[in-house]
Amino acid sequence: MLVREEGDTQTPIYYVSKVLTRTETRYPPIEKMTLALVVKARNLRPYFLSHPVAVKTNIPLKHVLGKPKASGQFVKWAIELSEYNISYLPGTTIKAQALADISEIA
Repeated sequence: MLVREEGDTQTPIYYVSKVLTRTETRYPPIEKMTLALVVKARNLRPYFLSHPVAVKTNIPLKHVLGKPKASGQFVKWAIELSEYNISYLPGTTIKAQALADISEIA
């Protein structure tokens, strides 16, 4: 979910969903999270290119994508994500009201 934060207010902007392929369901959690970020960056490319994006997660994506010894898939994803202004922040929960608001839209 793409959420806009202004002060203490969180507003859902866009929700993107993807069904994992059979192979992708066997990815470790860190690969699934990285795949999700890559897919969202592709879907929301104009937004990612024109705005700074903060990814809030408890998974150390910044460290994994920056490793020189990363696997071929991670290197490919890291190169693709490097064109965006993405900062990685410690994860926090999305407020229940933001989730309720998006449920009413769907």
